[in-house]
Amino acid sequence: MHIRAEYGGRDAGPRPARTSSEAGKWLTLFGLLLAIGMLGLGIVVLLDSRQDAWRQAEQSSSNLALALERDISRTIAVYDLSLQGAADAMRLPDLDQTSPELRHTAIFDRAATADYLGSLLVLDATGSIVADSTAIVPHTLNLVERDYFQVHRDRADAGLFISRPFRSRLRGGDPSVAISRRISKADGTFDGVVLGSMRISYFQDLFTRLDVGSGGAITLMTADGRIVARHPQRPDDLDRNLSGSVTAQRFRVVRSDQFTAKSSVDGVPRLFTFRGIGELPLLVSVALSVDGIYEAWWRKAMLIGSSLGVLSAATVALSLLFRREMRLRLKAEQGLLAAAARLEVIASTDALTGLANRRAFVAGLDEAWRVATRTRSSLALLLLDADHFKSYNDAYGHPEGDRVLQAIAACVRRCASSPGALGVRYGGEEFALLLPDTDARGALVAAECVRRAILETAITHQSTPAGVVSVSVGVAVARPKFGEAAELLIRETDAALYEAKHAGRNQVAFAGSGEKRAVA
Repeated sequence: MHIRAEYGGRDAGPRPARTSSEAGKWLTLFGLLLAIGMLGLGIVVLLDSRQDAWRQAEQSSSNLALALERDISRTIAVYDLSLQGAADAMRLPDLDQTSPELRHTAIFDRAATADYLGSLLVLDATGSIVADSTAIVPHTLNLVERDYFQVHRDRADAGLFISRPFRSRLRGGDPSVAISRRISKADGTFDGVVLGSMRISYFQDLFTRLDVGSGGAITLMTADGRIVARHPQRPDDLDRNLSGSVTAQRFRVVRSDQFTAKSSVDGVPRLFTFRGIGELPLLVSVALSVDGIYEAWWRKAMLIGSSLGVLSAATVALSLLFRREMRLRLKAEQGLLAAAARLEVIASTDALTGLANRRAFVAGLDEAWRVATRTRSSLALLLLDADHFKSYNDAYGHPEGDRVLQAIAACVRRCASSPGALGVRYGGEEFALLLPDTDARGALVAAECVRRAILETAITHQSTPAGVVSVSVGVAVARPKFGEAAELLIRETDAALYEAKHAGRNQVAFAGSGEKRAVA
């Protein structure tokens, strides 16, 4: 009994004290380790979130620069088609012998029109205006001092030239930029310039619709560093020389790049992303403010940093909030992707007829031409024009005219049954049907299908011989070869359409092929 009591008295008393002390130490150490671990984890999460914000900014600015480059490039490409059409028309024999009205129509028949496009002008070898898309009788004005005239006069290989920004004398000082091409005689000597002006407001409106965050900026400049347009806009930005900027210097070496530097305009540190506009001497730069990129991150860091000292419940609450934020972000991103997809469909679809629009046609023709060139297959194109459509609108009204266009579109859609066929509202009352891997026989069958289908709609039109709405159809088929341009097919089809209209309308005309292209 004594031994048991002594043993119990010696061991039973101190053990709970040592155990509590050791447990307290371990709990304290665990608490410290947990605090350190939470602090370390918080630091790791914040650093990763900071890097993620930067990576997202890099990706967003790259995507925005790419979208701007494609939009501007397509707009200029459409306008360039008008320049090429006017230049080709100036080479027509006996053009000067025709009446001013017919001459004006021949030169500017395919001129693009939009709110931001100015006059399409033709200058002779002395710089004087000889044709103006906005007037039958051109303005008496000499533009020999303009850089676009001097460049084409001095260089036969200038190609499509983008001028420095200027204030248009024909539009009361409206800030503009000129897009021009050289007109050469048969022997290659200089014969003048065809040019069109684009309002700087087009670029300003395009940039203003985009959100680049606080302190962000979008700039369009020429290859030599001259500002064409900038958002946000400053009074002295037009034609400002930024040739010494990092962007202009890097553009001389590479067509696209991404870097961080202080802005040459206002000294704000920004993430710069620039891309060249196609092969043109133009670049678009998207600059995101470094402070703006981290603005949201700093708010998150303050929130998480202030929450690191709270209890586990607060940590769990923050975790749930973080999970909720991630879900909301994912939902928002999915909504943005869906909206972007809808916008892409809207941008390539004609609102009235539901067919592809002119922009989609240009892209589709280029792709079909490349495929046909690679596979050595034939490519057919149909151009349709509603006969006496202006008189129909005058007689029955524009709402009825719109219903006629919708009926024609339905016929085009019904006859475009071959794989890869693309029905297009080409412009106004003109429609196009692109038929990949289709020979002359198939193209003529499709053309006749459309012509008959439109006649069968039996829409009354007293101005046509048939007494109903009809169309004239031009057909051309090509087997593209490497080095040939898709515009050749458009010109042949357009010529066939003209032949069909000239021959009396309500018929199909087929364009034969030259020696350089075999017709299927």
